[in-house]
Amino acid sequence: MEAALSRVVRLGADHASMLDACARCMAAHAWVGGGAPKFNEALATRRTALQAAFTEAAQEIAQRIRRLGGQAHVPSFSTSISVMAPVPGAFSGMDIAAMTRMVADLQRAGQDLPRAGQRLGAELSALCVSSPSVRQVLDTGAWADEQARDLRQRLTTIQQTHDVGTASKATAAFGLFGGHAPASGEINRLTTAAGKGDVTALKTLKDLQDTGEDATLAGRLTVWWRELDKTAQDQLIATSPGLLGALNGLPATVRDQANRKHLADQKATISQDLAKLRTSLAELRETRRKLTGGSNVVRDPRGFSSLSPMKEQQLTKSIEDLELRSRQIASVEKSLALGGQHGRPPALLLQLELGGLGKIAVSFGNPDEADNLAIYVPGTGTKLEGFGNVRSDAERAALTWDRASFNAPGKKVASIAWFGYDAPQWGTTVSFDGTVANTNSATKGAPFLASFTDGLQAAHKGSSNVRLSVLGHSYGSTVVGLAAQQRFGKFADQLIFVGSPGVGAGNAKDLGVDSVWVGESPNDPVGDLGSFPFVPIRSSDGLKWGSPLGVDPSGSGFGARHFPVQESGSDYDFAAHSSYWDSNSVSLENISYLIDGQYKRFYEHPAVSTESSSTEPQAMSAEKSPPHPQSSPNPDGG
Repeated sequence: MEAALSRVVRLGADHASMLDACARCMAAHAWVGGGAPKFNEALATRRTALQAAFTEAAQEIAQRIRRLGGQAHVPSFSTSISVMAPVPGAFSGMDIAAMTRMVADLQRAGQDLPRAGQRLGAELSALCVSSPSVRQVLDTGAWADEQARDLRQRLTTIQQTHDVGTASKATAAFGLFGGHAPASGEINRLTTAAGKGDVTALKTLKDLQDTGEDATLAGRLTVWWRELDKTAQDQLIATSPGLLGALNGLPATVRDQANRKHLADQKATISQDLAKLRTSLAELRETRRKLTGGSNVVRDPRGFSSLSPMKEQQLTKSIEDLELRSRQIASVEKSLALGGQHGRPPALLLQLELGGLGKIAVSFGNPDEADNLAIYVPGTGTKLEGFGNVRSDAERAALTWDRASFNAPGKKVASIAWFGYDAPQWGTTVSFDGTVANTNSATKGAPFLASFTDGLQAAHKGSSNVRLSVLGHSYGSTVVGLAAQQRFGKFADQLIFVGSPGVGAGNAKDLGVDSVWVGESPNDPVGDLGSFPFVPIRSSDGLKWGSPLGVDPSGSGFGARHFPVQESGSDYDFAAHSSYWDSNSVSLENISYLIDGQYKRFYEHPAVSTESSSTEPQAMSAEKSPPHPQSSPNPDGG
């Protein structure tokens, strides 16, 4: 009997820890979310049951030996898992090699544990011992084999679509562990239908995305797209480019391809429709002229009655709408033309919506591959129609790329101008919605921005060294602040507020981002709006007073850090509010340093001297002095 115990103990020593390597891998990667936590929970349960099974079987034999007056000792087969790993960032990925090893370990357990269970059963049967331990070992082996088969199939797909050694968090969460992902039924149904070209399903996915309620949706869409075959992908780009290009989580190059096709399609259609409508309006007016003979006397009352004034108004309105869209298309084209110049990469069109104020996102640099990623959100008065103008929003993102790339050689930079919300317009302060006087527009826009950043994190190829900075200018900072609170702790690595009237918060800690920076010219009137005690603001450190947009983020009590900007006079001047991206400006240079985390290289504005009237930026430290800023493609900056 002692020999039988020795064989069972050896069996336990060889097999009780077969799931330990998998458990260590999951302890290091359960943070990826999606189905990983549920898989990790199941793995932990099986691992505990396996170790307990061998312990209990050995104890059964040991008790018999003791009852017969012998001595027997049973070792513990329980092991602990300890993993020392840094807290991963939002862009951190899972090593594909680690995935491969884990699947191999599961496969080995699926092969060895059934044999171990059979040997254990034989030993216990020979001693006439009945124990559930045998079934536990066999069941754990069957579970390991089942998981290995499922994960192997999913891993093969991941390996086919990744040309680097790291899979993004989304790929691990919903690709490798997709079978364990919670609440996936409705999304799976929609993505399956969308993959077959169902336009309604595509639109439903976009509507769900726009609510900003599901932070995991972009990750699910990332994996859905990667798992589609190329024929299905090409078909969707060809037939539904507008909807496809709007989905966050898809690769940036795919969104650009789809949106550029949508842009070309709309340009051709609008041109044709405008020609038809203008002809119809001209014919209508000519008919009216003939019927009246150019006077107020109607020659043919019956014919004239068919020419309803409402029809002319409808034609005119339709023409005006298409002319607006045509001007918006021209603005998009000017924005895209900024790419490929002055050493910049070609621009990528990540979002496009024509009509009304319009919506657009343009990236200089591929955000899926970037080391430093910056999103610029503009404020009041922004319209797609003027987005591509000189000194406007697209140019600001381009200039940011210029300086950020120059000051961080060897790093890949992506600078995005994002206008994905209905910005309040000047002159609308008397209306409740769409006014700069409250947070309504920002509240509606925050979910769009939160979902957009979800998509950037999901689509990135996976790296632990990516820095995401979100810049909000003017009312755009209010949108950024509310979006950060909606994705508390997961929105970005850094927030940069420029000329901010308030960020919808009373304290920097309320934003859930560790690194919060503010730049404000002393004569920027918009930047001081939050300092006026109009309304009470609740914050983590008590009740404060501020504007309807929040407490002044440049105030000492807010808790943000300050970076130097240029002074542009002693009196309040709205020109100061728009000067932060001026060519060769202190603010633009320092924004570029922030994007790369080079906090010790800040420029300070030089003191005014009687000996020199130069306003060129000067470095704070001679040894840290960066090169003189490159000139803007437009002399005035933007």
